[in-house]
Amino acid sequence: MQPTIICLTPSAGMIYLNGRFAGEASPQRPLFAPVSPSGALYLEYVPLEGDCGGMARRLVLSGGVPLAEPLADADGLCCVAWPGGALEIELTPPRHGVERFTLEGLPCAMSRGSSATLSLNGVPVALPDGAGLPRLLRLNGAAALMGKTEGGEQYLAALAADLSAQTGLLTADVIEPGDGGLFSAFASLNDLVGHGQLEQWLVDGEGLHCVSAESAWGAGGPRRPVDAGETMIAAVEAALAGLPGESQGYLSPALAAERPLDAVGEICDLCVPMKYGVPDARPCVGLLRAPNDHLATVRPLYYRAEPSVAPQSPWQIEAIWLE
Repeated sequence: MQPTIICLTPSAGMIYLNGRFAGEASPQRPLFAPVSPSGALYLEYVPLEGDCGGMARRLVLSGGVPLAEPLADADGLCCVAWPGGALEIELTPPRHGVERFTLEGLPCAMSRGSSATLSLNGVPVALPDGAGLPRLLRLNGAAALMGKTEGGEQYLAALAADLSAQTGLLTADVIEPGDGGLFSAFASLNDLVGHGQLEQWLVDGEGLHCVSAESAWGAGGPRRPVDAGETMIAAVEAALAGLPGESQGYLSPALAAERPLDAVGEICDLCVPMKYGVPDARPCVGLLRAPNDHLATVRPLYYRAEPSVAPQSPWQIEAIWLE
């Protein structure tokens, strides 16, 4: 089957394929274009608005699917290979720049590119991608930097008391400082029903340490699946989170006894709704596997569901197939 690329861009811009103008893409109107199922594919994105630069990247296709190795270092490009030959390609040119400022009179420079690095009085401090400017916290026998990311998360970088070295880094949805160098953090699993982890971290002269962790709900309680597809996704996500009892609660008793999802973590990293059409008429969800940060492949997980009165979901999974 001849693959079709779907180019997604952060702003309106021109797309060139193998040196030829292919059309314009924007967040509202991705570019769809058929491509050869094998060989090198050269993509170029030239923005028509905004202040970010353009970019050019190379994919190598084999059997309609990109090879993982050529994409391992493809900063600014993410590709998802869907069943049926749909190749979703997101092009986000890295922003390069240096912002200079001071913290308590100390000279600082925030360098942004494929990653974020802070120079604090000449000491390099690694920060998460999209990190904003931090504030400096003085602790008992240690120090820390706290800030937010462009995606709305918060980060905590642990430092030696004299600011001579970085000793740890934590990123979570919410981080709140407490007494004695303790910090409370909530990290969402970003799954359908709202699982998360509530953790206590200590910053001291030895670094950053997790002193306690417990499961928690991001919204104070679980979000109930509303249809059969969400029920299937919730079952897989619970299995991936190491919650077999919860996962089996979405299955019929007969199917649960077979424990069909116990090893699902060996074949996928995430479970997602299917996009761009399905291979046949049977309902299915997608099992996504990412060999590196720039490529993911999706295979269909078919299922049959029936209405249910179970407390976890109004649907119950009766059977599943993986082909």
